[in-house]
Amino acid sequence: MNSLNVAEIKNDEVFKSSIYIDDKFFLLNDSIPFSAKLKSILLEWNFKTVQIDNEAEIERAASSKPVDLKSFETVSIDDVMKDAPLSDQEESKNDVALQNNRDINETIAKYSKELESIEESDIKTHQLLVQRVYDAFQQYILKVYTRFVTHRELKIGLISESVQNFCGFIGIYKKYVLGIQPKFDESDKKNFIISHSIRSAIFAIVIGQTLKLPTPKLVELGVAAILHEIGQIRLPPQLYITTKKLLPGEKKILEKHVLFGVQILMENGFPTSIQMGVFDHHERENGKGYPRRLEGTKISLYGKILSVVCSYEAISAPRQYKEAKSTHEAIIEMLRNVDKQYDDTIIKILVQNVSLFPIGVYVCLSNGKIAQVVDTNKFDPRTPIVQILGERNQAGGPLTVQTDNERIKIIRVLTKEETDEALKKARLGQ
Repeated sequence: MNSLNVAEIKNDEVFKSSIYIDDKFFLLNDSIPFSAKLKSILLEWNFKTVQIDNEAEIERAASSKPVDLKSFETVSIDDVMKDAPLSDQEESKNDVALQNNRDINETIAKYSKELESIEESDIKTHQLLVQRVYDAFQQYILKVYTRFVTHRELKIGLISESVQNFCGFIGIYKKYVLGIQPKFDESDKKNFIISHSIRSAIFAIVIGQTLKLPTPKLVELGVAAILHEIGQIRLPPQLYITTKKLLPGEKKILEKHVLFGVQILMENGFPTSIQMGVFDHHERENGKGYPRRLEGTKISLYGKILSVVCSYEAISAPRQYKEAKSTHEAIIEMLRNVDKQYDDTIIKILVQNVSLFPIGVYVCLSNGKIAQVVDTNKFDPRTPIVQILGERNQAGGPLTVQTDNERIKIIRVLTKEETDEALKKARLGQ
């Protein structure tokens, strides 16, 4: 490898070989102009030199060449192509992006208005309407990714607008949003980037709200969470949709999704703060993350938050190569914080919001009854509020109680099989 002084590279200079941050991490494909904006960002991040390699065939295999849509398995193109006319005219492209935003913003407004008229005791209707907003926003993220794949279009203004509305919705209906249990069927496993993005965004936004981030910063965090894995679409699908364990060389290529993601955001005019959140989401407090092996205070706030929520979501979600752990098992694993990988404060805030027994899980109580966790106790994550399965209060609504560490104590979380059996019995008893 040969070193190049970044400051001496001419604006829009084109090289015949790929460019790297160092001897491992890819920066720019051959034949792509080295833009003035890229140079400015590198210098701002204190990258004074880059590397050039004349033998870069393996990196070319994972380069930013046009994506083969037939092999792009993480986005269901057929579901949204009816909204994406194959036209190169900017006006048509803008019309589709604007309509996507109008659709999601109108959906959030519609169900928010309906929820305002629902009695707080009507938990089932709240859950149903919040689920509809969740599903609609997941489809919105799918369309954002698909528009980028088909048209290389990623609009910061429109995405920020929808995220701001979603943040407001989460702020009001947090316990119901956190209580949503993703289906995790084969479609979810195949489109895991989309389901991973919305779940990570929700956890990140909740943490940001607890930290009392101002709205512009909260929106930036939400945008970063939604797009933190977008670099993966510039990699061969067999690297991230596989049932096999990756080889060391394949892992190194997969790690480049971070740099690809930053490059995509930079090319589309996203703020440096969002770029840095994406850049840092695989860094670790102990300095053993990637791509820069940063430690503690050198990791951006958005990066610290994304590293926690990304890992928590990944542990509790199934992939092609593994089964999901329960959310309870996932939160315990995060609390253990083996090798001090994550920021303790961010983990504590996550636990404060999802509780030691996350919203949505079914538990066995010390009185022998089965219940579902429906809300957290911010004073003690061990004692959430639960809804007793199959029982009603005096008004005829679901019976909810506050657990404690003595009289009504949670003994354990039910397995999936036990949960299915308990729900079956409850339905038969109705």
